[in-house]
Amino acid sequence: MLLWRRLLLRCAASLAICLPVAASAGDELSWGIEPFMPARHLANAFKVSREFLGERSESRIVATTAANYDQFVDALMRGEYDMALVGPHSGTLAMQRAGYQQLLQCDGALKALLVVEKNSGYRNPQDLKGLVVALPDHLTVTSMLGAEFFRPPYTGQPVEVSYKYNDFQNLGPLMALRGEAAAAVIADSAWNMISPQIRSDLRVMAESKPVPQMMLLIHSRVPAERRARLRNAALEFLRSPQSRANAFVQGCAYNEKFLSADGIRQVAPYAEELKRRLGH
Repeated sequence: MLLWRRLLLRCAASLAICLPVAASAGDELSWGIEPFMPARHLANAFKVSREFLGERSESRIVATTAANYDQFVDALMRGEYDMALVGPHSGTLAMQRAGYQQLLQCDGALKALLVVEKNSGYRNPQDLKGLVVALPDHLTVTSMLGAEFFRPPYTGQPVEVSYKYNDFQNLGPLMALRGEAAAAVIADSAWNMISPQIRSDLRVMAESKPVPQMMLLIHSRVPAERRARLRNAALEFLRSPQSRANAFVQGCAYNEKFLSADGIRQVAPYAEELKRRLGH
């Protein structure tokens, strides 16, 4: 009961994306979604996938997020969500420390993009020395990848820039367009979700190295039979025609495999950096 009171309070604080589907109260599951967009946008973006997973798994799925990444990761590390859609580094840490298991590893790779206003004279990270670079939240793997643009091997010597962190992925590119930052970093999946008009006014200067994509986690307290139903439902959704324009699929392509040993090695430094930034 205390857990659900916390979740309801979190929903209210994050513009209430808690939108259940019809099922018995005993079948309720909370689905925590990283706050990479404002809560109301997430509510619309994940409505179809939430309803599909709920119907196929015969569960009442309550989608929720948090006002910012610090609150979201704090709730994740306390095991407050039954399911969670998270970045690879926070997912790895949650599996190590918070009783989660991987339900689904999204296919493909995640990259950070360094973008500038299309008519600017900036051609490489060295040109940004002493200037402001807008990043997503400091706990995201995108911001960690973005900081690497200004260190070897991307540059011969470290390049000193001033970072401006933002709550949501789309705010950095808007800062670059308004002249409030010389450049911005955004995840490639988030880049594909912003409007074509905004993208047309920007230019991608550099791409980061790839890391494994996002993952869907399930807490070990969820019974094994329900975990299996949810995994099958998620895979079915990712294969379905109705998923193609859905935000869940923008960063999560169909994949039956779990995170590989090579993927674990790629993610490990960012999981360690996340622990450092959390003060653990």
